[in-house]
Amino acid sequence: MKSFLKDRVRLVRELMNSGPNVAYADLCLILCAALSACAALRWPGKKIDRKRFIELLVLHSNPDHNAGWISVPALISNGLLQESVTPYGKPGEFTRIFCDYEIDMDIANARTSYPSVKDSDLRSHSYACLIYEWIRCGYAHEYCLNGHATSVPASYRPAKVSYIGSLNGVNISRVACFHIDYLIALTDYHVDHIPLAPDRIPIKWWIDGG
Repeated sequence: MKSFLKDRVRLVRELMNSGPNVAYADLCLILCAALSACAALRWPGKKIDRKRFIELLVLHSNPDHNAGWISVPALISNGLLQESVTPYGKPGEFTRIFCDYEIDMDIANARTSYPSVKDSDLRSHSYACLIYEWIRCGYAHEYCLNGHATSVPASYRPAKVSYIGSLNGVNISRVACFHIDYLIALTDYHVDHIPLAPDRIPIKWWIDGG
């Protein structure tokens, strides 16, 4: 299985180098399927796909992947934060294109910075959860992105995620793009770290407060 999944990551890289007509959707479908496979190999079972996918990314990724970081613009777009209390509220920053490291943060800092947001809402706006819901489920079930997501990077600087404003009537929605290079690195890491034997099912999954 590891060899098969490594070949899927290699296929994504080859597709990226094959020309400009390769769709973000196709690359994401392959990568997210491989991540789902890694999670299923670690915790076999039924009706736990979302929980184990998020658990895998948050607790078993390389710390540099920041998969448990909280997306501040996603909290704004879903009505859980006012822009005025975020970096968007600073003078001249309302129309700025942000990258992940300029606005997002780990859950401990998010709790301190935004104490009005419930812990469950912070967790459901982690990168891991958004990758599962916006990208994995969006493309797998409807062949389109869910949530406040786009396939076009807002910034071409090296980043895990970048954000741009999208005008919706008189309001601006903060739209996120998870960069393909980041998704490849995340998938490649987990394929390389498939356990030799399944792990025990957690008493409480991370997404449920574990």
